[in-house]
Amino acid sequence: MSAVLPPTGPLLGFPFSGQSKEASPSNAVPTVQSPILSPTFRYGQKRKLSHDDDSDDEMVGSPESSPAFGTRSLAPLPQQQHQHHSAIQPVFVNLPHHAAHHHSASKRARTDIIGRPLPLSRQLESLGAQALKAIICSLADKHAYLVDEVSSMAPTPTVSSSLELLARHLDRISSAFPYKGDPAGDYAYIRVRPHITEFLDAVSDYTPHFLPPREQQVGNCLQFLDGVTSLVHRLPEWRADANNALKHAAYDELSRAWSLAVREALKRANGIVLEYGGWREKIAKHNESAAGRLQSAVDAVDQGLGNAGRRFGRFF
Repeated sequence: MSAVLPPTGPLLGFPFSGQSKEASPSNAVPTVQSPILSPTFRYGQKRKLSHDDDSDDEMVGSPESSPAFGTRSLAPLPQQQHQHHSAIQPVFVNLPHHAAHHHSASKRARTDIIGRPLPLSRQLESLGAQALKAIICSLADKHAYLVDEVSSMAPTPTVSSSLELLARHLDRISSAFPYKGDPAGDYAYIRVRPHITEFLDAVSDYTPHFLPPREQQVGNCLQFLDGVTSLVHRLPEWRADANNALKHAAYDELSRAWSLAVREALKRANGIVLEYGGWREKIAKHNESAAGRLQSAVDAVDQGLGNAGRRFGRFF
């Protein structure tokens, strides 16, 4: 009696054998084990999906198409793997509501940009010192109440900073001289006169700022007068006397300023600052460089320190 082989599984691309344990090994039909049921298969491994795989999963998962398997149905395994792939889909599709709103808002912010005026702080930082000065002065002229407010907000200039600014004004005079011709002639004077006027105007504005009672420190007052007088000495001398009128007027103004500073210094400890600071010699030297146009300041020092010297003789 010949043995009857049991029917094989359907043609799924994975030919399974459905024979019983009593079948002879020699008569068994060779089978190919499914990679899903293979002991070496791991559920963590990636599996390339295709339309063929989906059709195979549906065929294997149908109990009617493979009655020989009995309880060894392969339907749960493809369904579990199908669930594993579908669980990844919300990461790309179902974004949170607030993240989607932020994404759309950022796109609108990028696309809705329009032209607008430059902020005032950026506009002011692009200006030079002269342009900024002109704007502030123009506002102060139109609105008088801004003068005191701006003056209170601006930092007070020091002796060194004021002398540095005056020195820059003086350098502009030297730069304005013509390359050729008589440096003491009328043509050169016409070329540099605007810069001389600008320098002397600055001297006239800064000098009262360092005089009493505005300046309470006598040392600062004397130090500024010493520096500004040295700058005036550097003004050019012209061949025509009429062209030297501006410089001589500046010496007259400085002479009055020196006299005021000397009188104020004599009130402080009987003029010790003048006597032991060497100011008698400094003023006399300035008077010599100015061709005697600071004589009133020299006389004020000699008169004040002469009386003080008689009082100092009691102690020294």
